[in-house]
Amino acid sequence: MVSKMSLNISEPLSQIYQNWLSEDRAMEATLREIRAWMKEVEQLGIPHFGETATRLEPLRDRLVKHFEREDEMITQLASSLVEPSAEFDHLRFESTNEHGLMLAHLDDLLARLSQTDPPFRSWQAAMQEVEKFVHRLEQHESTETRSIGILLKESA
Repeated sequence: MVSKMSLNISEPLSQIYQNWLSEDRAMEATLREIRAWMKEVEQLGIPHFGETATRLEPLRDRLVKHFEREDEMITQLASSLVEPSAEFDHLRFESTNEHGLMLAHLDDLLARLSQTDPPFRSWQAAMQEVEKFVHRLEQHESTETRSIGILLKESA
C-alpha cells in the first residue's frame, strides 16, 4: 500500500486517495467474510448452491456502490490535477469497463448458483469458480489502487 507521505501530493488529493484506500479496506473485509463462510461450508461437505447465491447477492450490491464511489473518486482526482491527464482518462475508461465485466461475471455466477439444478460439475467446482471471481476482484482492486498511486505520484 502506498502511503500519503510517500506520494508527496496535495492535501485534497491525499484525502481522496485516503478515501480510496479506506474503500479498498472495506472491500477486503467483505471478501474475507465470504471466504470464511465458504471455508465453513466446505468443511460440512454438503452442497449449498442456493445459499451461496444468497450470500453473494449482497456482494453484488456492495460492488455496485463500491464501483460508483471509485468512479467518483477517479473523477475528483482527475479534476483536482493542475493539468489534465490522459492517463487518468484512460484509467477511468479501463476501470469503468472492468467494473461492468466484473458485475456481468458475478451476475452469471449468481444465476447459475440459483438454478434448481446448478450446472457445475460438482460443489467443489462451483466453489472454485466463486474463489476465482473473488481472486479476480482482489487483483482488480490491487491493480487499480497501484495505478492511482503511480498517477498521483507522477502528477505531484
